[in-house]
Amino acid sequence: MAISNDAQQATRYVGTIVGESTSREFRLAVAHETIREQDIIAVDAELRQPESNAPPEKIRVWAKVQHIERLNPLFPAEAGHELAATRTDPFDTVLSLSREMVTAVCQVLGAEPLAGRSGGKLDHLRYPPQPASSAYRPDSKDIARVVLGELQQKQKRALDIATLSNRPGVDVKVDGHAIVKRHLAILAMTGAGKSWTARRIIEQLAQKNYPIVIFDPHGDYTGLADVPSLKDQVQRYYAQFPVFEQEPESVITVVEALAWQLADTQRSMFNDLFKGAKAFVSGTPEELKERTQWLSHHLGNETILRYGLRPNLFFLADFVTAVVKAGKSKDQEALAKIVEWSGRENLRVTRQVANWLEGLTSRLRAAAGTLYRMERINQKIARSAQPLPTDRTELVCYGQISIVALAGYTGDFQATIYSIIADDIFEARVRDELKLPVLLLLEEAHNFAPARASMPAEQRAITTTRQIAQEGRKFGVGLILISQRPSRLDETTLSQCNSYIIMRMVNPADQTYVRRVVETLAEDEARMLPDLDVGEAILSGQLINFPVLVKMKEPESKGEREERDAFEVLEEVRASIANETRR
Repeated sequence: MAISNDAQQATRYVGTIVGESTSREFRLAVAHETIREQDIIAVDAELRQPESNAPPEKIRVWAKVQHIERLNPLFPAEAGHELAATRTDPFDTVLSLSREMVTAVCQVLGAEPLAGRSGGKLDHLRYPPQPASSAYRPDSKDIARVVLGELQQKQKRALDIATLSNRPGVDVKVDGHAIVKRHLAILAMTGAGKSWTARRIIEQLAQKNYPIVIFDPHGDYTGLADVPSLKDQVQRYYAQFPVFEQEPESVITVVEALAWQLADTQRSMFNDLFKGAKAFVSGTPEELKERTQWLSHHLGNETILRYGLRPNLFFLADFVTAVVKAGKSKDQEALAKIVEWSGRENLRVTRQVANWLEGLTSRLRAAAGTLYRMERINQKIARSAQPLPTDRTELVCYGQISIVALAGYTGDFQATIYSIIADDIFEARVRDELKLPVLLLLEEAHNFAPARASMPAEQRAITTTRQIAQEGRKFGVGLILISQRPSRLDETTLSQCNSYIIMRMVNPADQTYVRRVVETLAEDEARMLPDLDVGEAILSGQLINFPVLVKMKEPESKGEREERDAFEVLEEVRASIANETRR
């Protein structure tokens, strides 16, 4: 026998509206243990049109449980204190403990007609539901339809990333268009599941062949290449610091950060030395062959001949050494070659100037050695990666995920490499030289767009990120910002994000900052942030019909830094050492 609609609602009954009811909020007298905070419930109501004789329209009002209160008026606080003082179990007394009143405060999400239900789009409720109306738990299909909203008619844009936290059987899909066009922020403390969430979204976007460039400071995304379905789509790149793409002052900052301060003469000559070296290494293949042979012979260094001229700090040190040697020995022929190939007459130095410049070579070599070690660490973490292409637009291909490994570099180097690549890609889109749209993902975004810049590299990165955040929508450049310290993020950049995935957050400064910047986050949801489980998140903004509490689905890929049991790892290493010894 078929069960009537009224009978079905009776079995799903959760409570009755009591007290004051408004078009935005109502209170519910709750049947015990029938609902939880963040549950989605419904109330059937009637709405009569003003100045109309037509029968009232039957509507369904959708609401979300914001918080639940429990009160027993027959168990006063005074009685509790008395029992505590005498260490008496309340259940051994004559006090009534069965007259609890459980009340839920519910936020109205919207309404839809009961007859011919909408495709998920909810209308604004302009008149409150009647007190004494019954609330019930809708079935999973209806909840999924309403959570999906208008996205139901645009399934090609839908990304399957989560389930409702309180209803695991309800899949939650979000609007991929809102993510790639209007920017997304994923905010959470360490260990809450940020990278897990980001990888799930990347895998979903990859199914739709959307071009993605990931700036990966720790190797969290190298595992994407190990997913069979993504194997042919993922390209990993190691990032060599592009010395000669910097301004001379920026390179001075790098050298001084990695070695020692420059003397006044070294600083005053650095512009000519740097630009001269850049011109020296920028010739045709035939010219470079001749210059390589000459420099190797002039310095008596066969390594230069073996490996050629490479645009790095080691070459800059060799070039300065050549200038110093020619100047100290008054070798006019060598100085003439240097001036000819560098285009810098000021490099026809005297012996005195050459002596002053001699200390610069040791500084450059020390900085080059430190930078080389960082690059080696970067290549090791990037595993089977290839060098970054000189033409940055090659990172953006249909269906390709380009992972730029930045591990091994200090924060200022990471910021510099990021800003150079992002600038080039954005400018190529503005000039229409790059036809494909692209999504840029910034892991540890507070290092690329910090609230306050402490060095020039960070200021340049902030400027780049702000420009993309503010203008990227017009030129098809989207952003995903991921941060464990949102209070350290540039507020202008974060405020341009129209979608948010907010996970567990304990730090009070971060909680306060998120409440202030994220306008779509309600106060009750903000109060939940410290208590969310790992993998739980509040979705808010344009990617979802209304804010919901979800459990993120597991991605196929694994991160490099996903923690294993330390003691299991220890025993595996011990066994491996023992096996090697036996051999």
